[in-house]
Amino acid sequence: FTCRPGKNIGEGMSQTAHIPDYPKALLQHQKYCAALEKCGVRVTLLPEDPSFPDKCFINDMAVVTGPLAVISNFASESPRQGEQKDVAAALAMEKFLKFITPPGRLDAGDVLQIGDQFFISLSDYTNPAGAAQLALFLKEYGYNVTTLTLPENNTLRLSTAATDLGHNRLLIREELARHFSFITYDKIIVPYTERRAGAALMINGILLLPAGCPETLEEVRSLGIPVIEVDISEFEKMNGTLRCLSLRSEAAESMYQQDKIRKYA
Repeated sequence: FTCRPGKNIGEGMSQTAHIPDYPKALLQHQKYCAALEKCGVRVTLLPEDPSFPDKCFINDMAVVTGPLAVISNFASESPRQGEQKDVAAALAMEKFLKFITPPGRLDAGDVLQIGDQFFISLSDYTNPAGAAQLALFLKEYGYNVTTLTLPENNTLRLSTAATDLGHNRLLIREELARHFSFITYDKIIVPYTERRAGAALMINGILLLPAGCPETLEEVRSLGIPVIEVDISEFEKMNGTLRCLSLRSEAAESMYQQDKIRKYA
């Protein structure tokens, strides 16, 4: 699932000194969707909504795995509260829905899945009550869950900091690689100048990597992993990543197309 950027994308929560070029953002989003399709998945496009300028960053709205989708919950004063409605309606067609409820708060951007293991980081957006609710839902479906606290004043979003490459291998940002929770994994540590590569996407054996990360690209290719580079520079102006621009459902990812894997190998 993806959502086209709206004309007011520059009015979102992560405002920076750089204003996105809207026509360019639209084109980049189209190419992003095309890259997902090259990985053998079906892309469902949700409509933009001027009431929610951050709506294209759809990954924050739910934790999706197997038959389960857990819908995020934000503070009542958050400009993103209410943004979950369209995502929940779309997921209800193929997933069993659970909802984080007050006093719990959960932003799915604070959640990282590595195989059957989930990590939840506490933050300004995810509180202990929300993390506990999510952990309960996930454990009911047989997943392992670790709740962790990142160093004080660390603004790192967990889902943007590491990518599961399979076979106990992680593509990971340096500040997260040092955390004891990840000590048992083999790691490719992305350089600080390419830290946005931590939010790469591994789909059907192909890695989607943000354009302009040559050192990471070389490291990943040395493992024999096919890579598609995707330019999302306009979304990066709003601190967006490859990960946050889509919400991936295994029902879609199961549409595996081996000929496409060979094409990009």
